[in-house]
Amino acid sequence: MRNYLRGFNSWRFSGTGLIFLAFLISLIPISLRTNAVFSQSIPTGNFTYFFPLVSTGAATPIGPVGGTFTSFAIDPGQNDNIYAGHYGSGVYKSFDQGTTWYRKSLGLGNLIIQSLATHPTNSNIVFAGTYGGGLYKSTNAGESWQASSGGVLNNHIIYDIEIDPANPQRMFVVSRIKGSLVGYLARSLDGGVSWTILLTGNSFSTSDYFYDVDIDPGNSSVIYLTAHEHGFYKSVNGGASFSPINTGVSDLSARSFAIDNAYPGLVYGGVWHGDGVYRTWNGGASWVSSDYGLPMDVEVYRVYLDPFGRQQKRVFSCTYGNGLYSSDDFAASWVPRGLAGQRLYDFVIADGNPQRWYVATENNGIFRSSSYGSNWKTIMADMRLTDITGLTELPGDPEALAGAVYGQGVFSISDAGEIWEPMNEGLTSLDIVSLAVAGDQLYAIGQGWMDVWNGQNWQAVSLPEASLEALDAGEEWVKERVLLPDEAFWKEASSAVQPSSVMWRDGELLLGTAGSGLWALRGEDWQQVGLADWTIDSLVETADGEVGMFACERRGACGVVTYDSTGFSTMQGIKEEPLVSLIGLIGLPKGMEGLTPGDLTIASSRTERCAWAVGEQAKVWVTKDCGVTWTAHSFEWTIHALAFDPSNADVLLVGTRESGAFRMQVP
Repeated sequence: MRNYLRGFNSWRFSGTGLIFLAFLISLIPISLRTNAVFSQSIPTGNFTYFFPLVSTGAATPIGPVGGTFTSFAIDPGQNDNIYAGHYGSGVYKSFDQGTTWYRKSLGLGNLIIQSLATHPTNSNIVFAGTYGGGLYKSTNAGESWQASSGGVLNNHIIYDIEIDPANPQRMFVVSRIKGSLVGYLARSLDGGVSWTILLTGNSFSTSDYFYDVDIDPGNSSVIYLTAHEHGFYKSVNGGASFSPINTGVSDLSARSFAIDNAYPGLVYGGVWHGDGVYRTWNGGASWVSSDYGLPMDVEVYRVYLDPFGRQQKRVFSCTYGNGLYSSDDFAASWVPRGLAGQRLYDFVIADGNPQRWYVATENNGIFRSSSYGSNWKTIMADMRLTDITGLTELPGDPEALAGAVYGQGVFSISDAGEIWEPMNEGLTSLDIVSLAVAGDQLYAIGQGWMDVWNGQNWQAVSLPEASLEALDAGEEWVKERVLLPDEAFWKEASSAVQPSSVMWRDGELLLGTAGSGLWALRGEDWQQVGLADWTIDSLVETADGEVGMFACERRGACGVVTYDSTGFSTMQGIKEEPLVSLIGLIGLPKGMEGLTPGDLTIASSRTERCAWAVGEQAKVWVTKDCGVTWTAHSFEWTIHALAFDPSNADVLLVGTRESGAFRMQVP
């Protein structure tokens, strides 16, 4: 095999992999956990410790800080205490305004957090809404959690939690079930013990769901509700019935409300499809557009009212991609407040500290301003909660690797993972789905686009057009690699094919795609050369000089296919024999003998040809003898990418989906 597959490239097989037999369960290490000071958990041979690590250990967090945070909640009894919900690793709590963080996820059955809420007077009671796992409640200030779905919300995405400040036993949530566009409004009268569905989204002309529910602070019988594509709604009987309140509203993509308790009837509503913010002075009887100063085609995810202002309260717009905006004149005009280019999910002002603002972002973590937004700083401490979507060699630099961090771009990695230098000049987007090396060139793959690195900057690669069916397949392939809400993908996307892998062969560039099969760049034109509606996860060069592919048909059958000048071979099922033959190992870890819907990642070392690593779900297997013997290492997180250090086969870099990158010693 040519240079043993060019050293240590990392491949990912979405939708295909190999089953661990039942006896391997006994190999999962016992976990010993102390109170988390920051975010990462460090896997070792037998135990799992939390960072910071006193002993040297076998693995260490590395790489940029960041991650996607969706929600905040402030402790009503102590404004230095703040909760933050991470989209992938649970709930975090800070006792010092975000300087240090503690992971508080014990008992959470789902670590993808969508919403948070604290009891208005009892600091011990906190609620966490998950993305697809229902609602959880803590009665000890986040130290532990119990399900609070009442048998009604068990598998729901909980978009918003509203607690009646006048009667905290009375609560509302809005939700939907993943895979469905039908939303639910539910009410509890016993503090979340039991729930009753009040309204469903199939009552509209087309199915819809809800993002935000708010109780009017001046009249708890008045409930406001945002419908995803049907605008603003209002109930005057405590949620028993709702009526549309969209007079004057031309953009019905409602996302959020903010109610001003200083002026009865003054309400702000944020929308997604460009109109920004609407304002009403009469409780929704009529609305006017209030977007002067906001960017063109702005997407407003949340509007927020300064709860500590007096007669004329400042109102904020959290935008998706344009940072933070505020208005001091009842939304007649808006001014930027920093974080330009950031995608904001939540915003909060600390009680008693009107100058202290917190923002939760997609991919880049949490920011704080202590100066009314004049300047911002990240307050992630050492929390590396990013999605590492690629690790591979860096052509032209034998001592470095390249790494992709979704939402932060591409990095040059050196010094055994200690140094990560951004290399994003000319990059189409920072949203990198995968990295690939073909010939002596590095390619960055995004959703419907691909760039090539020329040693100084990135240049876009023109791609062929995809069919509608292929576009759907491509989106699903991206979703498997990127941990983000479905809503992040509900935007106009490229019509190009979805690249998945590349290879130079006989002077032409081969392009594997998700849903569009195999293409070849011949001259300046792309030609479809086969497997037209297949998803090709990886391209590798076999020992016989053929092109090996891990591929899946649209109906779901997956296997190994080879390609040469005479065409394609018959697909072989993915089992140990063809897999071993294709990637050049003597054998795979014992027990890997069948198919699983999990993901499989493989890397080999440039300096030691029989050093290989195989990652599946939360386990990494390492061999130093081409597969004769293997050592297992368990992780708490999903393995996304693997790469050996360029100069030391005893050092393995592991990229995870929920918790950034780690460096492991694998002697």
